[in-house]
Amino acid sequence: MAAREQAGSGHRDIFAADIAWGQGASPGIQYARFLLDEDNAASSPMVILSKFEPGEVVDPHTHGCNYLEYIIEGSQRVGKTNFTKGDVRWAKAGTGYGPIVVGPEGCTVLIVFQEAAKSNTIPLGKARSLPETV
Repeated sequence: MAAREQAGSGHRDIFAADIAWGQGASPGIQYARFLLDEDNAASSPMVILSKFEPGEVVDPHTHGCNYLEYIIEGSQRVGKTNFTKGDVRWAKAGTGYGPIVVGPEGCTVLIVFQEAAKSNTIPLGKARSLPETV
């Protein structure tokens, strides 16, 4: 990822065109990760930008740390609850949720994990079939 740093300032700018997107669990998911404290990667909070193509499904899971998710664009259904642009989801470590079903316009989210080392997805099994959006 190309970043523009001001020497000795501890300041970094990363422009949209410079973001290096990684491949998610399926071809319709992309992500970019940013550590807030690169000198202490294990304990650093981590910010993730994720882009989901329309109809992507993420099976139920949890994480080993607290996290917050902000819907930048699009929509998603988490379990039986619909979330759209501007909505925030917040969960404590170990709280299970899902499945996540991405809406017809796709979805872009900003996720903040309290601790990078505990942010990995912990699967909770396959999703049960849920009725379509109400």
